[in-house]
Amino acid sequence: MAISDLRKVYQTGTIPVLSAHDELLLKTLREATRRAAQHPVLASFTQSFERYDPLRVFAGVRTVAAGECFFWERPAAQNALIGAGAVATIETRGDGRFSDAAAALRALFAEAVVGYAPGTPYTASSGPVLCGGFTFDPLTPHTQLWAGFPDGLLILPEILVSQNAGHSTLTVNRIIEATDDSEHCAREIATRVEQFQAALRQAPSFQQEESEGELAMRDVRPAAEWMAMVGKVVKSIRQGAFEKVVLARDIAVERDGGDFDVSATLQRLRESYPAAYVFAIQRGQRFFVGATPEQLVLSEQGQVHTMALAGSARRGDYEEEDERIAMELLQSQKNNSEHAIVVAMMEAALKEHCTNVVVSPAPQLLKLKNVQHLKTPISGELLPERCILDLLADLHPTPAVGGFPRQAALAAIRDTEQLDRGWYAAPLGWINADGHGEFAVALRCGLIDGSEARLFAGCGIVADSDPEAEFAESCLKFQVMLRALTGSR
Repeated sequence: MAISDLRKVYQTGTIPVLSAHDELLLKTLREATRRAAQHPVLASFTQSFERYDPLRVFAGVRTVAAGECFFWERPAAQNALIGAGAVATIETRGDGRFSDAAAALRALFAEAVVGYAPGTPYTASSGPVLCGGFTFDPLTPHTQLWAGFPDGLLILPEILVSQNAGHSTLTVNRIIEATDDSEHCAREIATRVEQFQAALRQAPSFQQEESEGELAMRDVRPAAEWMAMVGKVVKSIRQGAFEKVVLARDIAVERDGGDFDVSATLQRLRESYPAAYVFAIQRGQRFFVGATPEQLVLSEQGQVHTMALAGSARRGDYEEEDERIAMELLQSQKNNSEHAIVVAMMEAALKEHCTNVVVSPAPQLLKLKNVQHLKTPISGELLPERCILDLLADLHPTPAVGGFPRQAALAAIRDTEQLDRGWYAAPLGWINADGHGEFAVALRCGLIDGSEARLFAGCGIVADSDPEAEFAESCLKFQVMLRALTGSR
């Protein structure tokens, strides 16, 4: 196929994708074919792309890659990643899920050919980026609830749209065999991109509406039983077994008016929590969806940023009440003790992989729509030859979602919680070819399957925890997803 013919294919849509740069695409594919003599090689090509509402892009990719899509956005920062399809999948099991994923990542990129069109802005999230997540605890018995969500999963999308403030790029990825014909591959890539363009042009601008249909909810573990469990753990803490344990619970939700609208749910989350990480990962017919306030780690250009997030209180109904609750949170001995445990552990973890670790001198307030938290930023400079997955292995689970000391707390969770957390309270995010990326802790989230959803929430239990108060706090945290599912205020 001649280059001029390729150009005709690329120019069929209104969005100028690859039209002026097809020679570079072919050059990228030919070089990948040359390197693929011994084993398949990744070819990746990136160019500037027209900026669209990320939720509209998500609707477009879901029509061309049903069952394998990723959505990641921080609305306030104007950052988004939307991926479709899977040209390579890294799946890991057991305690070594982070290190095994890092080894597979290095192998994937060892001979990769990565091309950029002239003038394409480079950002950490442009180019070949893998998206995915990990389980909270690989040693907890797995159930069918989380089928399709293995201990570790990183997916290299076939098509990836990356948006940062002022920039938008499109990346196409393909695994090349030695016998592949470069022009044929380019033609197939062009066809897939055109399918995506057509779907994107037809995707309507999203308008939020309150959903119809009533919700039926039930505690998977009865409330009285869960509070009794909290009481037993408090007794163990007072006896010196551990300092803190985070106990989670789940509720089952069913809608009688048809399936939940995932796009509508994401729209409500991004409107209500613009500073949070709003996410969705699709596995088959199911979606893991949420809006988490907790950054686990960001690694970019050698700089690492994380934050300790622990200690919670509700928001006030009016300004004076809100300020009073905030001051009580800042002065609360229980919440500050819980927070200090998280700060100390995360500082120690960063020192294993970074130099010049800096901890903010005092906790700050992170105010969300219906809850406020204590937050302490922590930063450092990543050591050479380390990647973000190395940090995950030491940071997760933080005392904010697991407890302290870590192993004793995890053992207590396995023995008492009776819950398959799956990817709840675990790292979810993205990583690039340089080993940098960003992961958040998957909180305020739920697993959506048609008209059914399973929502998760947890509470940090310490020596002076009150079971009824902890149960009430978990109910407050459930409200994030319940309101997002229904549109109720």
